[in-house]
Amino acid sequence: MRNSILKYSILLSLLLLISSCAIQNSRIFKIPRGTEYTFDTLTPSLNKEYKIAVGDKITFSVLTNNGERLFFNQSSGVPNEFGKGEIVVNFDSTAYIPLIGNIHLVGLTTIETEEIFKREFSKFINDPYVRLTVSNARIVLFKGIGSSASIIPLQNNKTTILEVIALAGGIPERGDARRIKLVRKENGVRKIYLIDLSTIDKIENGDMLVQSNDYIYIETKINYLQEFAKEFQQALAPISIIISSITLYQTYIK
Repeated sequence: MRNSILKYSILLSLLLLISSCAIQNSRIFKIPRGTEYTFDTLTPSLNKEYKIAVGDKITFSVLTNNGERLFFNQSSGVPNEFGKGEIVVNFDSTAYIPLIGNIHLVGLTTIETEEIFKREFSKFINDPYVRLTVSNARIVLFKGIGSSASIIPLQNNKTTILEVIALAGGIPERGDARRIKLVRKENGVRKIYLIDLSTIDKIENGDMLVQSNDYIYIETKINYLQEFAKEFQQALAPISIIISSITLYQTYIK
């Protein structure tokens, strides 16, 4: 009897250990134990308008006469359009625009890019009007353990962290509003910021503007008892079969 209790105690301990490891393995962006990690500092300079990066896909159209056909002559329904297209920013930070050639675009806002297009296309047409959007700008958001990631397209050049979280359905029930990690690549270096949205006085953190290719991770408060119960139930079925088989075998050979 004592040996049986000891065996079951060892088995339960092993299950607890395995379950704990499984819970931890599903987490990402963990800080290694024993290290004193320092997050990058949130500063007002981070709250800036979206800037074009390598790999961005830019859709544009150019209209003559400052777009007057678009606004004042709609009988035909077709504006006097000089050209439109889609370009991709290369790894050398430039993009090729027909008639104009290669132009350096990385680090510019969309408004600054429109002004460059206007200046360059004015060499060929009178008073150009440019409409421009970054069509593939997006954010990847992770909502913790057991949740699928969301890819959020950026429809607005001034989208905030709060807006991204809202588009993804908000902070999950077990999400930790005190520990939201934002990972951003700046000048070739990965920066990691810790954002706290748990109290009203931290709301300015949520006003931080996001950039394309940002990763946002909402940490989850782990309920070890609940997670263990779930893992234990999954492991219990095959173990019960093994124990029953051993018991039957021992009964048979007696």
